[in-house]
Amino acid sequence: MKQRSEAPARSRDHSVEQRTEGGGARRRRLPSLVLVSLTLLALAFLFGAGWWSYRLAVSWLGPFAPLAVALIGAIALATIGPALLVRYGAQVRGIFIQGATWLWARVEATGILQRFAARYPRLSHFLAARIAWGSATGLSLTIGLVALVVIGQSFLELLLDVVTDSRVAGTDRRILHLVETLRTPELDQFMYALTYLGSVRVILTLAAVVVIIALLAGRYTDVVLLFLALAASELFVLATKTLVARPRPPLEDARIVQTGFSFPSGHAALAAAFYGTLAYLLIRALRWDTLKVIVGSVAALLVVAIGISRVYLGVHYPTDVLAGWTLGVFWLAVIVVTEHVWAARARFHFSRPPLRLSRPFTVVIAGVLTLVSVAYFAVTYTDIPPPSPAVAQTATMIAPAEVATTVETRLPHYTEGLTGRLQEPVSLVFVGTRAQIEERFRAAGWTEAQPFGFNAVLGGVTAALGQRGDPAGPVTPSFLAEEPNTLAFNLPVGATFAQRHHIRIWSTSFQTNDGRPIWLATASFDQGFELAHNTWLPTHQIAPDIDTERAYVVNSLQTAGDVTQSDTVQLVPAEFGYNFDGDPFFTDGQAVLITLPTALYALQPEIH
Repeated sequence: MKQRSEAPARSRDHSVEQRTEGGGARRRRLPSLVLVSLTLLALAFLFGAGWWSYRLAVSWLGPFAPLAVALIGAIALATIGPALLVRYGAQVRGIFIQGATWLWARVEATGILQRFAARYPRLSHFLAARIAWGSATGLSLTIGLVALVVIGQSFLELLLDVVTDSRVAGTDRRILHLVETLRTPELDQFMYALTYLGSVRVILTLAAVVVIIALLAGRYTDVVLLFLALAASELFVLATKTLVARPRPPLEDARIVQTGFSFPSGHAALAAAFYGTLAYLLIRALRWDTLKVIVGSVAALLVVAIGISRVYLGVHYPTDVLAGWTLGVFWLAVIVVTEHVWAARARFHFSRPPLRLSRPFTVVIAGVLTLVSVAYFAVTYTDIPPPSPAVAQTATMIAPAEVATTVETRLPHYTEGLTGRLQEPVSLVFVGTRAQIEERFRAAGWTEAQPFGFNAVLGGVTAALGQRGDPAGPVTPSFLAEEPNTLAFNLPVGATFAQRHHIRIWSTSFQTNDGRPIWLATASFDQGFELAHNTWLPTHQIAPDIDTERAYVVNSLQTAGDVTQSDTVQLVPAEFGYNFDGDPFFTDGQAVLITLPTALYALQPEIH
């Protein structure tokens, strides 16, 4: 009887112990779950904040927004990335090891690894060696090879986009045309100096200086690695240029003239390979973290700046520079992986260098060689040549009676965004010179919009916040046949920047037999500020009925006099769509042809 009473007691004790252990395990897991939840919330917040910031940039900058975000992101990565790697590299590596160990233990507990090893012993041994921590050919080599595969795949995707002339190629041309609008004489000179730092002359001179210093310091391995980085990247660039044979951008889009093929950018590739390898070798040799961060940031910023200068000067498309950076980073990664395996295995080690100077003497020689190099660059550097004379494009001549047919059958009908997405259709056609158009809009009370740029955008934002008018406020560029609008005009409503009529006008390659060019245009009305649906911040919103704005422009010019409405053509079907900022619009698809009289043209004989 006593034994029967003790059995339920032991069972109850065992159940209590299980509940206690289960509760303890749950309490131990609770901090981890909280940490994971907070981490996910932080990542979601950062992603949301980044997306909100991008949509805000789109609201204010239009097609310039992707360029601005890419530039800011590249600068932030170049400045913050080295600091994170140098200062928190050990912590990140420790977290990665802990996570990998935890995951390995969970997978091993399932028995899958044991069954796999029993069935495929040789393959299992090989894979285990590839993920072994602390081995020169273990996990670190595997991570390096995976990084090389990812970088190589990125290059191949860019190559495929260029070869197939996909939408990326069209975006290339739009970005190039957009950047042209930002050029100034001072910025031209600055970008020309940056591109000089990525030239073969500068890089080979600096490489010779580095090689001499490394030999004097007895760092022969560094000499070999630097030579491999430069030779491999240059040979691969030359081979790819020959195989792809992509022509450079047209001379009329270039600020300087350069020969040879365009894809990939040799300046971008050599800069990434040389300055990146040099920074890596210096960081490995330096003792102070602050100097390591400075070296890494300066090298990264220089590589980014050199690539941007090539697009700014019009000698490369953006994809050329991206491919050049990718190639340079690829060979930099090869050097890092090679140096890691080489150093760990201690092969080809020069145990007794024939010449090795003391550190102070090496530093002095390095300083002297650097000063000599700087003096050489200063003597050989020349200012950017003056812009080439504009090449007059041959216009296609048509009879005045053929204007409507030409617009319907031979000219583009839709504007487009930076990526080529179709937007508002053409709603106005002008036949006349640029001087005539400018004169007629001024007579009707319109103001020509100032070129889109940082100062113009800042002025518009200031006017909006201060509830002041800005008749010459910038109009966000739009594209037609990959070209940004040639002209833009504003007509404010009231004394503030909130409401305004505006029109974008594009030139074409057609003109009538009497020398009057044909222009295409779109018009819209900023009906005020509202909370944008994607940023919840004030931004201009266009009135969706763009046909009413088309009629307003026609009436405005006719009221000012000397304007004839010649015809109305049905360019596209009636439709509903969205512009680049996400604002809806609807239209009947018609376009009004406005012919400026020949008498006024005779007084102002300007040929576009």
